Amino acid sequence: MAAALALALLLAARAAPAAPDGPGEAGEAERAPTELSQAELEAAAQAEAEAAGVPAWRELWYSSLEALRREPTINNTQEDVLVQLGAVAFLHCPVRNLGERGVSWVRRRDWHIISSGVFLYTNDERFQVLHSEGSDDWILQIKYVQKRDNGTYECQVSTGSGTLSRLVHLHIVVPEAFILGADEYHVDAGSTINLVCIIEKSPVPPQYVFWYHNARMINYDAARGVSVATAPGARTQSALHIRGAAPAHSGNYSCRAANTEPAHIYVYVSEGSECRTHTVHTRAHPRRRAGALRQLLVPRRQHRARAHLRLRVRGQ
Repeated sequence: MAAALALALLLAARAAPAAPDGPGEAGEAERAPTELSQAELEAAAQAEAEAAGVPAWRELWYSSLEALRREPTINNTQEDVLVQLGAVAFLHCPVRNLGERGVSWVRRRDWHIISSGVFLYTNDERFQVLHSEGSDDWILQIKYVQKRDNGTYECQVSTGSGTLSRLVHLHIVVPEAFILGADEYHVDAGSTINLVCIIEKSPVPPQYVFWYHNARMINYDAARGVSVATAPGARTQSALHIRGAAPAHSGNYSCRAANTEPAHIYVYVSEGSECRTHTVHTRAHPRRRAGALRQLLVPRRQHRARAHLRLRVRGQ
């Protein structure tokens, strides 16, 4: 109280104008502003706070305590995250006014606690919690996602009034590949083998589509009459052409792309007088059937009867 009174007297003395020496100086004295140094301004503020009974350090402490008393809020809107097999998944959990509390991630499938804060409780090194200083977002990152990662994940924050939570549904998308036609493809020797592979349900189009004859990759066998043309997109299409088909070209053919289930077809190259290329429908994929019907130029039984007759003639 004494300090405040002394400061008030000091300010009054500084504010009182000096007596003018002459008539001309009276106007200048009246117009001269009262200037206070920075130290005097700070002393005035401190004296005012002390006069109110609240020291400056206590005011700062009260403001920090008020921030700690704020209840956290969480964006509890459920979210669906679509990630392709083998890619990286980011699950977000925005929390405001978190204070000293922690955010936990739980896998709902088995109620396994994955993390608390930035500390992990799993041996799976694909999991990691990402959080930047000053950010409200706590991100669960899963690298190289697998089919088993599909499911619901929950982020939780414990408060004095209960638990706040947010659900994130992770959907693992597995691209599908199928070859137009049927499970078998019959062609006469000397003809051209034409196979078309379609890849669907791929959020990111594959960069490469590889064709295999049995276990051997044949994309670059140009010297053997092989050519591959691929058009990536929402429905990626890859066409395989083999000129001058020979019995050695018979076998299992498959098309494959990264993180995609491969598709298979068996090719039969027959020597004979038939010059028409056709396929045989045996348990064909539903999406293949339209193409198979267009290519089915010779009935299956008739073709097999002719092949059987050729074998008998050779045997005689």
